[in-house]
Amino acid sequence: MNHIKIGIALPNSGAHADARRLVDLAVEIERLGFDSVWTLDRWLRPLDPVAMPGMPEPAMMPPSYSTVLDPIDLLCAVAAVTERLWLGTSAVNALYHSPVLLARRYATLDHLSSGRAIAGVTSGWMEPEFVAAGRVLPPDALAEHVAAMRAVWGPDPVAFAGEHFEIPPSDIGPKPVQAAIPVLVGYATDAGIERAARIADGLHPFRQDLDRLGDDIDRFRRHARAAGRDPSSLQVVARFAAHLEPNPGRPFAGPVGTWMEDLEALAALGVNHAVIQVAGDLDGTIAVITELARITGRS
Repeated sequence: MNHIKIGIALPNSGAHADARRLVDLAVEIERLGFDSVWTLDRWLRPLDPVAMPGMPEPAMMPPSYSTVLDPIDLLCAVAAVTERLWLGTSAVNALYHSPVLLARRYATLDHLSSGRAIAGVTSGWMEPEFVAAGRVLPPDALAEHVAAMRAVWGPDPVAFAGEHFEIPPSDIGPKPVQAAIPVLVGYATDAGIERAARIADGLHPFRQDLDRLGDDIDRFRRHARAAGRDPSSLQVVARFAAHLEPNPGRPFAGPVGTWMEDLEALAALGVNHAVIQVAGDLDGTIAVITELARITGRS
């Protein structure tokens, strides 16, 4: 099997969003030999049905959206008690934020972790969250937002002028510890894949169907080549919802002992890093990742 990194999603939303226990969980994830931890971003849970990408009818958002620990703040706490884990967001809805403020927060995380931050971002899709953020921007504004963040991470003086964002000539710090914080871009559409191929250091899929994932990765590589970029220099960091109940055709569904086959299949598709989101309570998560560490030879 080609080497594939394994990350674990910290359940920072819903009933298990206990900050102290999640920090302890991250310490255990590092002890078990995994490569990274990841946090999700949600601002609110609307009380009315919401239109979702790919869904024919509006739907109620899950109760877990009612309570979400801030993804970057939690990773800053994890940075203080870990030494090796990469710390990624999966994914921050960047267009709700000022690029200057978001870039400074990622740079602060990078300092606290001595250069282990990964900026997983997406454009956002939930209209009530855009309303709450006080801005409604088209998805392709993400390209400009990422460019503005990279300007902030670059040398002073920083200046940026775009259609949606502007930064007057300024000194802005801190600068990241890393030469460049990796930017992964999530997507919900083919246009999102093309955008990631143009602007990102990697694609961040959340797919439960390996055939569709393979198609997405192929499309990502084609668009990267068309943009004059080398696809082999770009990462594919894919997130998956894992369950112990069998579900034919879905990866990480069934006994943990069968997950090695899924990792092999992902490596064959060209996935560089699999982020596994384990269903259930924190004690159950620890049991699952302990077994996963054993079968993958990490402990």
